[in-house]
This record gives sequence, C-alpha cells and structure tokens, in this order.
Amino acid sequence: MESHLPPASNAVVSSLLDSLPVEPLMTRDFDTRPALVYERLRERYGPVAPVEVFGVPVWLVLGFREVLDVLRDESRWKKDVRHWRALQQGRIPSDWPLLPAYRVDQLLFQDDQRRAATRTAVDAALRPFQDPRQPQARALTSAVARQVDELITFFADGGSSGWVDLCAQFARPLPLMVVNRLFGFPVEQGDEIFMDAWRMMDSGPDAAAAIERLLAATTELAAHKRSQPGDDLTSRLLAADQSLTVEQAGRELYAILVAIADTTTHSVTNGVLEVLTGNSGARGSLTAGLIGELVNRVHIVSPPWSNLTFRYPVADTSLGGFRIAAGDVVMPSIAAAHGDPLFASAINEDSAMSSRAHLAWGAGPHQCPGRGLADMMVSAAVGRLFERCDLELGLPVDRLPWRSSTYVRGMRSFPVKFQMRAQPIPAPGTRSADPTAAPEAATPGQRTEADAGANADQPRPALRRFMANLRKGVPVIGDGMVH
Repeated sequence: MESHLPPASNAVVSSLLDSLPVEPLMTRDFDTRPALVYERLRERYGPVAPVEVFGVPVWLVLGFREVLDVLRDESRWKKDVRHWRALQQGRIPSDWPLLPAYRVDQLLFQDDQRRAATRTAVDAALRPFQDPRQPQARALTSAVARQVDELITFFADGGSSGWVDLCAQFARPLPLMVVNRLFGFPVEQGDEIFMDAWRMMDSGPDAAAAIERLLAATTELAAHKRSQPGDDLTSRLLAADQSLTVEQAGRELYAILVAIADTTTHSVTNGVLEVLTGNSGARGSLTAGLIGELVNRVHIVSPPWSNLTFRYPVADTSLGGFRIAAGDVVMPSIAAAHGDPLFASAINEDSAMSSRAHLAWGAGPHQCPGRGLADMMVSAAVGRLFERCDLELGLPVDRLPWRSSTYVRGMRSFPVKFQMRAQPIPAPGTRSADPTAAPEAATPGQRTEADAGANADQPRPALRRFMANLRKGVPVIGDGMVH
C-alpha cells in the first residue's frame, strides 16, 4: 500500500516511528466505537498502523496473522521494559500515565528463563483451583455460585422488579469476593484493593499511588502467608518456588488480581449486553443452556482485554509491510485481530459451537494462566443472572458509558431493569442471602475450617457499605468504585 514504508538503513529505520505522522488512538470514537477506529486504520495502513497513545508513538498491530506472530515468537518480541528504546533514552515523560504499570517487575513483563520460572510457579499455584477434579476447585466453584446468588438477592432487595447497575452492584463486587477467598486475605486487610485495581487500569493521575497500595497489600499478604500458610493461592505460590521473596510473590499476586478484576467484570457485562442487544449467537447459546459457549462467543465479539501490553523487537524486523526498528513499541490488538476479515469471515453464527481459535486469552508463552478460573466465574455469573432474572436495557445502546482505557473494553456503569423470576420457597430456618450481613459469631473454641471458609465468602466491610449505599440510593463519592 502507498502508506507503507520501504526498507531503509538502520540509521533511518531507528527514527521512522518517531518521525511518522501518527493518529491519536485515545479519542472519543475509540471509547465509544473502537471497531470503527480499527477498521479505519486497517483501510489506511493495512495490518499494522502507527498511532499515538498519550503522546507516545506506538505500532498498533491490527491483523490476526500479525498479532499471532508477535504473541508466539518470544525470541523476537520481548516484554521486558528494558528493551524499550525510547524509555532507555529518557524520551518517555516520567508522568506518562501508562508507565507505572510497566515498571512493576512481574510475569507479564518477563522474558525467556525468568518468565518460564515464574510461570511454572504461577501455574502450579493456580492448578488446584482450576482443575475441576480437585477439591479446591470444587469448593471455589460452590463459593462463587453462592456469591453470585447473594449479589442477585441483595440488589433485588426483596422486590420482584426494579433497577440495578449491573456493573457496580454485581459484576464488579464479584471478583473482589472471589479474590478475598482465593488469596486468603485476613478479614480486615485490603478493603481498597479492588478499587485500586480499577484506578490503575484507568491510567488516571492516581494510578501510580494505586499501584503502590496494591503492591503493599499483596506483599503484606505474602509475608503473612509465609509464616501462617493455608490452602489458598498465596500459600501455594510461595510453596511452588521456595526462592520467591515475599516482594516477588506480592508482585505476582498483584498481577493476578488485576487480571481477574477486569477480565471477569467486563466479560460478565459484555456478555449480558450481547444477549440484550440481540446477538443471535449469544442468544442461541443462552436459549440452549450453553452458558460456556455464550461466554466464548463474547470473548470473540467483545473481548474484555481489547489490546495487550507492549512488545519490543530485539532486532529490526518486518511486520505488516512496515519496517519495525529494534526497541520500537508494538501493541497487539485482540479486538482488531478479531475484526480482521481473515478471522471474522470464518465465524459461523449459526453453528452450535464457536471457534476456540480466538485471541481473547492471548497466545504463546504469555497466554493467560488463569483463563479456566475466569471462565468459571463468568459462566456462573451470567448463567445464574439470566436464570433468576429477566433483564432489559436501561439506556439506549449509544448512550451506555464506556470506560476510556487503552487496554480493556468495558462499561463504567450498566443500568438495566430486572424482573425476578419465581424461585422455590426456602426451607424453614434457611437464612436469606444478604452479602451485607455480618457472619454469625462462632462459639468460643468451636471455630472450624468450614467456618473460616464461609466467612471468607462474605464481602469486605468497605464493599458492604458501598453496596448498601447503592441499594438505598445514597450517592457514593470518592471511593473509586464509580468513575
């Protein structure tokens, strides 16, 4: 294409991206209609486009084949920020909004042997909670089901119909409740961790402070579990690699927490939205009771992680008709790759099963290690929500408020009208599920492991207050949960 640049000498290539006329990616169109932005860029440049992200030039990879090549080839495309030429040359402002996350040394930004060693420990720690044959996975699945029901019962507040913000009152609290149990947080530690995860992902002015608080909370938890281990993810991570320091373990927990928070929240709300806006494949899967298939379809048409974190080539290379210089910034786009005709034309909406060859979980050595856990949570949430409620959109589709984010695609709020379906009458003496209710006190000397597990399912005090205020219609200001 005429806009593609021909090969040049190393001296010229090394400055090409900086000297190109680039289009700003973070625009209102990108927030509200990213698919149109990707398509416009594809038509102008082809499978790779030079764009600008908060003032920094970036190669955005749009083509399915090109994205897959970048994700799979760790020998050519690195994640360690030390390969970023402009950063090493001091040309990235210290207050660039995305920079704080890239400075955290954790699995997502490691390469080769370091990545392999950390990934082995993370996989080992997650395995019991993702393998349905293991008692830990069965217990966690049961806990998630209870938590989903508690949240639905709580926002219904005893009524048969009403309004709910499915983002703030359902999809966002759920991961916090799961993390509370999965990580083994002491009851009062880290009430703000989930809110800080969102502050970090929104890349706002308080992102750096939020990351510091998150790392402090997860590091403190790792130190606590090293001296008092339990049957939780934190303890298993420390046991999987005895050489891990509590600081290293804290960084990995931080990364897992952020991934769970955004992936789960946006997969739930994006899934509900696809059903309510008439996506035939999604509705067909729901009607057939194939909730896992519904979730998979949503990962194709509306992946929660729309763009992945940066890669850097270790040598000058060609990609999508462009010459990419060593150390340039390359950002693979999952959402754009799914819109590539090479991939999109192969999708059959009439088929009972959709393709598993999508990139929603990434690919290659950095493929998401917690995809089984996330799928379980989202399937439980979406399936039970439609089982217990009939839902209608509370706003026209073009008025839904989307987050402004480089990486994720999800709503800031999601108002819907609900109508509760008839439920079986609970047996006499059964406690109603209320996630704001404090757990019953144990008889002194009689606290059991079952008691501890039940209490771990309870939402944290800050979350209970937040949800209670939402239900009462009291404005909640300054807690970071609503942006």
